[in-house]
Amino acid sequence: MQDKVKILGVNIDNITEEEAAEKTKELIEKSNKSCKLIVAPNVEFIMQAQKDKEFFDILQTAELATPDSVGVILAGKLQKKPFKQRIPGQAYFRKILETAEKEGWTVYLLGGKGDIPQRAKQNVEKLYPKLKIVGYHEGYFEEDTEEVVIEEINKLKPNILFVALGAPRQEKWIAKHRKELKVDVAAGQGGTFDYEAGNIKRAPKWIQKIGMEWLWRLILQPSRIKRMIVLPVYLFKIIFTKDITKSRWEK
Repeated sequence: MQDKVKILGVNIDNITEEEAAEKTKELIEKSNKSCKLIVAPNVEFIMQAQKDKEFFDILQTAELATPDSVGVILAGKLQKKPFKQRIPGQAYFRKILETAEKEGWTVYLLGGKGDIPQRAKQNVEKLYPKLKIVGYHEGYFEEDTEEVVIEEINKLKPNILFVALGAPRQEKWIAKHRKELKVDVAAGQGGTFDYEAGNIKRAPKWIQKIGMEWLWRLILQPSRIKRMIVLPVYLFKIIFTKDITKSRWEK
């Protein structure tokens, strides 16, 4: 059984990037198009889950939850259950694409605005020439066109569906359509397509190593400041709450 760390009630797998790829492979091999959910909890996820019970419950149903931020890593250390590795969303994305190329898996990209998924597809295909990205669709679709998008995905039956609609929308969308999606795994990817399309510049390696990518992104996108307000609240909770494994939903 996989080692997990619970932060404010949210279960997160204590796993390396390599182990996450192996787990994904296992899910794909056993799935038979039953749509397993993969999430990447960060501080915003955990704090959103404290006020959104639906989102909290969806996170708890995930077959794989990768540790996606420095705040998550810190909470593990405070519990004396250090995470083996931080796995940023784009790092997981690249690792799975690399594995998909080797294994012959098919991939579908859903999300991003306008031509972002198309440009992301073109750029990652340069990195992985044998990768089979069988389709893509931008993420700004209306509810009345949802069925058309799902029909296209189901016609192609990809092994991996990457959904970049932003949290919690992407996780809720996957959960809502989980039973009808004919894919092996569906993974929320946040802003990864923006990075891959070249819309947002990735932080230099030294900034990534010290875990300050959030600050880099804030500098590039000042509008994210409203979202960053949760950071001090989160830090207060994990430092001063008596039991940081429990959510507000648990008695």
